[in-house]
Amino acid sequence: QGPWPTGAVSGAMEEGGLDEGGMTREQFLELFGEGVSQRDYAKAAAACKERLKASPDDAYAAKLRRTIEGFLDAADELEPAAEEEKEAAPLLPELRARAELASSRAFEAMNEYLQDRKELWELGEQAVGIFWDVGQVAPRGSQRDRLWEISKGLSEALEEQLRAASETEVPSAPPAKLSNVEWLHEALGQLWWRRELGLAEKDWMLEGCRARWKQCAGSMQALVGRSLPGLAVSDGSELCDLLTQTWGLERSLVCGLLGDGLPALEYGVEAVFAEIGRRPLVEPPLEGFYDCFYVMTHVVYVLNSYNGCLPNRRFDCPWVFAYLERCLGFWLREVGSGGGDDHAAAWEGSNSWRSEAVDAIAEAVDCLRGFEGEEPSDLVRQGLAWLLERQEPDGFFRSPGAPSKQETGYDQLHPTWTAVAALQLEREVRPDGASPLCKIWADYAREKAVAVSLATAPPPRLPEI
Repeated sequence: QGPWPTGAVSGAMEEGGLDEGGMTREQFLELFGEGVSQRDYAKAAAACKERLKASPDDAYAAKLRRTIEGFLDAADELEPAAEEEKEAAPLLPELRARAELASSRAFEAMNEYLQDRKELWELGEQAVGIFWDVGQVAPRGSQRDRLWEISKGLSEALEEQLRAASETEVPSAPPAKLSNVEWLHEALGQLWWRRELGLAEKDWMLEGCRARWKQCAGSMQALVGRSLPGLAVSDGSELCDLLTQTWGLERSLVCGLLGDGLPALEYGVEAVFAEIGRRPLVEPPLEGFYDCFYVMTHVVYVLNSYNGCLPNRRFDCPWVFAYLERCLGFWLREVGSGGGDDHAAAWEGSNSWRSEAVDAIAEAVDCLRGFEGEEPSDLVRQGLAWLLERQEPDGFFRSPGAPSKQETGYDQLHPTWTAVAALQLEREVRPDGASPLCKIWADYAREKAVAVSLATAPPPRLPEI
């Protein structure tokens, strides 16, 4: 699969205006996009059929028709189950006790996994976020205390490993050596968590960050692998990484972690938001929607500092939240059909989507649970109930058909990591945010989103061929 599309659908409309006896390509794309956005795939397929009657050589319409018809063919066997009356999704009070128990088991399972210091070092400072992203908004009590204790222990172990990776002499059992830029990203994360957890700051870590930052001189090519012009040619999965890496760098400056006198970054999240706003919004099940979906969940996480500054504000980017709701409905239909793990094998990508379903449903639910004063929708409650069915006896959450042992520690932990965040049904929302640092960042990020009109300018809904 190529890059997530980097422009509007102009390529699909370069040839042809009004076809004799047919519709313009603009009319076709509008009708098709309307069908997909409404999840009316029969309507979208009919639009392709009419377009191809008028213009049989339209390769773009033919490709979209194949995608949609493949999806509809695979879904035919599911219609009887879909017609059955569904039980109402359980209310939050009905889920609360199960969610608390499931989360407690999952946190302990992940903590035990990370006692292997090789696995901990492979994941790095993100390991602390597994626990404290939830802990910082947990109500005061035993769960929050336990999450702080785990986070503190992991932070101290990672500090020892970072120091060992900094030594010129190789220890007897060293962690993997890091490049200067890798070291900087890891150390910035560790500095953030030490500040958040109230742990003593380490002068050697701060000075190491300042020295490496100065060496890079603000070059984003050096720091994240893409200059400002390079943003436009980054693919979808890369754009998600660029957003989170840029956030990690820029928050260190904005929140004052590194002191004064450092070179400014070539660009920050404002430029990445602007690039996201220029990309087509790809609806499921079209090719490219998977990457698009994860970019949008991470837009929400960057705006709220990974739930560190709740509530979410729907007006920050209403089209993003609406898109996540549509995607959540798609993922739930994929896994809630009763057709078995291979029910949708007839159409491209479905098996891999089901094997990622816990991660995707959890992130969508987590983002959509962050509103204050809103009762969770039926879809969100369905997502929570489904997640609770995916916990294994060992405490980990797994998607349908996913192996019990993944190739990397990140892949092993990520489904459970995202599930426990979504299952945090009690969230302490304060006007000043969960922490002063998260509030400072969230205010800044939301200003940058406004500056590039991210709230009011949804991109086109279709990819180009």
